[in-house]
Amino acid sequence: MALIVQKFGGTSVADPDARDHLVAKVKQARDRGDQVVLVVSAIGRRGAPYATDTLLEILRDFDPMPDPMIKDLLASSCETISACLIATLLRTHDLPAVPMTAYSAGIFAQGPYGDAVPTGVDTRSILDHLGRNWIPVITGFQALNPAHSVVTLGRGGSDTSAVAVGAALKADFVDIYTDVPGVAKADPRVIPDAATMAFLDHTSMFRLAKHGAKVLHDRSAQLAEQSGVLLRVRSTFDEGEGTLIGPKGTLDRQGAQYLIPDFIGLAFMRNPDSSRKVTAVFAEGRGERGIQVAQDVARQFQAERIPLDDRDAVSFCCAAESFPEFANSLYPRLDNAFAVAGKEAQG
Repeated sequence: MALIVQKFGGTSVADPDARDHLVAKVKQARDRGDQVVLVVSAIGRRGAPYATDTLLEILRDFDPMPDPMIKDLLASSCETISACLIATLLRTHDLPAVPMTAYSAGIFAQGPYGDAVPTGVDTRSILDHLGRNWIPVITGFQALNPAHSVVTLGRGGSDTSAVAVGAALKADFVDIYTDVPGVAKADPRVIPDAATMAFLDHTSMFRLAKHGAKVLHDRSAQLAEQSGVLLRVRSTFDEGEGTLIGPKGTLDRQGAQYLIPDFIGLAFMRNPDSSRKVTAVFAEGRGERGIQVAQDVARQFQAERIPLDDRDAVSFCCAAESFPEFANSLYPRLDNAFAVAGKEAQG
């Protein structure tokens, strides 16, 4: 029997079909004999009635610069709605569940409103519900500061909530369910052929996320490394294994160490002026070859290099209109460069 924290993002709770898949994932785990704790995000994205951005836009109709305390309290209500909805849905499928907020789940943080950092979880209430065979459905993104005001953990912070809960419970795995089959070397919506990785170490995942990959909140990868939590990034909508994220030296099922790819991937960010930041991330100590290849491609698209504090990554700014072609030219050049280098080394 394992203890699993399952985190479901906004797209995984957004509509009836997605929620049916969520129920199936929970039921599969329970049928295996696992104990399950859920962490849920707000329902949907901008435009959906209970999405975070939708409610914050209503608040800005009254005040374009709302009080951060009020803003965080309103934003946190989106996850509360989601937890209540999902707990009720699970009950209709004979899966006993109870919604829990940051207050009832004992999740604490410190730092500024909108970007607080978890400091600990008082697990007594969660463990009490597990002992009664109930499924705790915990709000992601929200925590309590030392003054017991509600604070939020930054966009994507539900991932960090799940890792904090998993670390405190000493969970066997924290499963991050999303709408992609795992961590790909680039956003598949930009580069459809981008390979999905079976394994990535905590540090590489943190670096990829820090530079803009949105599949996982960067702080969650950092917290997972500090606490030794094993993460699995998986799709809500299929039965794939996803991407395992753990310490270097993690063994696969055959007892061999997982290998870290030399070319970890591309990360993308939209700049305020609508231009794009494109960052190529390489394994530590393996960036020299890739940076040279990336610079050759960037010159063809007049993409300007941006200074970074990461010596094994290289970042460029390119115009929005040239971004798709630049990204789809850069990715295969880098992937092929390291594939050829690997074959040469073997030969």
